[in-house]
Amino acid sequence: MKNHHQLIYLSFLLIFSSCKKNAADLTQIPSNSGVAIDRPTNDSLDTPAVIVIIGASTAAGTGANPADSAWVNRLRLETMSNPRQLNYVNLAKGGFTTYQGMPSGFVKAGRPLPDTARNITKALSLHPNLVMITFPSNDLANGYAPEEVISNYAAMVQKLDSARVPYILFGTQPRNLNTINQRMALQTLNVQLKSIYTAKANDYYDQLSTADYRIKPELSFGDGIHLNNKGHYLIVTAVRNHPVFRSVIN
Repeated sequence: MKNHHQLIYLSFLLIFSSCKKNAADLTQIPSNSGVAIDRPTNDSLDTPAVIVIIGASTAAGTGANPADSAWVNRLRLETMSNPRQLNYVNLAKGGFTTYQGMPSGFVKAGRPLPDTARNITKALSLHPNLVMITFPSNDLANGYAPEEVISNYAAMVQKLDSARVPYILFGTQPRNLNTINQRMALQTLNVQLKSIYTAKANDYYDQLSTADYRIKPELSFGDGIHLNNKGHYLIVTAVRNHPVFRSVIN
């Protein structure tokens, strides 16, 4: 009789443990730096991780020569031997602002419509393990207010948070705009984004900028907007060492 009661008790424990495990939708995966990301329990490390990039010309590769030196391509090459297979999908396009990255259906008078082939909605449709968002300077160069950029990023991030998808939000880059006030606005926006998104922000502005908020000559492609191979490599290094990126790929 005693053995019979023990068997019933053990069976109960096994059933309870199984139900508790199945009830958990998410698993916390800590990084080496103490940052944790939400990862679905069915996100097996044995399956490829899908990494989607949305953004503008720098992410599209402008300024790098050959194409393998562009930061997304170089990151892809440098992580080919990663224990977990990484599949990169680059949706970035030259000239884009945060408005083209906005969720499908968004409309604001006098502003571009979302590009449904390259926006946050499209990124989420690819079932990503990580989304990287980078619109470094076109919004302010087009005369859009910093508050618009912050609001647009909040809308994109809300979609990612709702889907429990990890993300890295890149800060701004210096650009050789006509006035120092215009150039300083990019630096100020970078500080604001870093303050809002903290460990999920990717900030390398100061490494690219001169004292008067222009692109450092040794990192410039020469057009006052884009980065050369050295500049692209600086971004590769920042992404490769980012705690959210490390958490996803390991």
